[in-house]
Amino acid sequence: MDTFHDLRKGKSWVARFLTTDFCPSANRFVYWLKEPVGWFVLATCISVLIGLYFAPIGWTLAAALTSVIAVGMVWPAVAVRAVTCSLRPKDPQVHEDDPCELQFSIRNWLPMPLWGLSVEGFLDRSCEQVDTDKIPTVALAFVRGLTTSTYRFSIQPDFRGCYPDGDATLTCSFPFGIWTAKRKLEDITPITVWPKVYPITGQAVLKGRNTAELGEGERSGRAGNFIGIRDYRNGDSLRDVNWIATARYGELVVTERSAPQSCNVEVIVDVGAFEEREQLAKRIRVAASVLANLHHSSISLTVRIGKQVIHVMPGRNGFVQMMDALAKVPAEGLGEPQVEAPRPNRLSITISSNQDGDIVVCAADPDANRRLSQQHMHQVIAADTDLGLQLLTLWPEVRDANLVA
Repeated sequence: MDTFHDLRKGKSWVARFLTTDFCPSANRFVYWLKEPVGWFVLATCISVLIGLYFAPIGWTLAAALTSVIAVGMVWPAVAVRAVTCSLRPKDPQVHEDDPCELQFSIRNWLPMPLWGLSVEGFLDRSCEQVDTDKIPTVALAFVRGLTTSTYRFSIQPDFRGCYPDGDATLTCSFPFGIWTAKRKLEDITPITVWPKVYPITGQAVLKGRNTAELGEGERSGRAGNFIGIRDYRNGDSLRDVNWIATARYGELVVTERSAPQSCNVEVIVDVGAFEEREQLAKRIRVAASVLANLHHSSISLTVRIGKQVIHVMPGRNGFVQMMDALAKVPAEGLGEPQVEAPRPNRLSITISSNQDGDIVVCAADPDANRRLSQQHMHQVIAADTDLGLQLLTLWPEVRDANLVA
């Protein structure tokens, strides 16, 4: 398939003229010139013509160039096929910008050392670099002959995703760098890079009908604060009997206590198509931070990412479920720019963006008491400033520091 890329319209016409591909159908005839070895072959042909028709020095140049081509192509091809490699991460999941330890084992079956081996296509995607050359995930300067070596190193992936997202290849271009030999790396363990999660102080002012381990305690229970007293009911524990009130009223009276509660929140994340992947990456990080904060507060969540609906499980499994779903969002979005409208008469939080590219967090609680809190929260998070400082005080009411997500 013939493809070509145009510069943005904001660039000058000179830059557009010099970088526009006017004949993409002819690319397949000149692709061999993208490798330096193609120019060496062309120089060899010219040297042969010089030796035939002009001067004998052309034969000397052709022989030298042919030797360079032979060594520059044969040695890398032998090097990538003479080793057995495996690449394994220490942890199967890691957040963006967190250190990730990788273990690379290589077995050299040749009695001579090898140079210039590298692994490409494993963890070399970046949030900012799109069309630039990829930096190898692993690069070894020297491998001894007839040995098995294990290398441990730490990297910091800065872009979410499931890696490798394609074929991880073992490459070598030593000694001259005129041609790169490649071989698919089979023994690899995949890794998932989750979005970065920023801490949020406190928790959202949310109420509902489902019990939870954390939350506002305004329902009758056994572990919360004292609410009042009531008549004894079948099934009540004798430990809850208020004997002083029982002696006063002449009937069994139990102590009424509060219990924590939460509600089911529908979180809608807009993952439409964008021109810049960094804009979507910041929105995904905000969504991950909000979801982590709500999930840590034991709030029942239903997450909508495009057409995917996720009913989040409690505990660690639910956190992994949310982070995996956000990590699998394509770099440029799902191609659905319009965010789905929240369902009426249901508490929802929508994470989208405005025309300026800033992130908008909109929370609507139709069952909230207007005298205690606002029914609708609309907060704009500037994308060009520090997200961590803005998310730290996302909720209008700050709670106990022990509830920080």
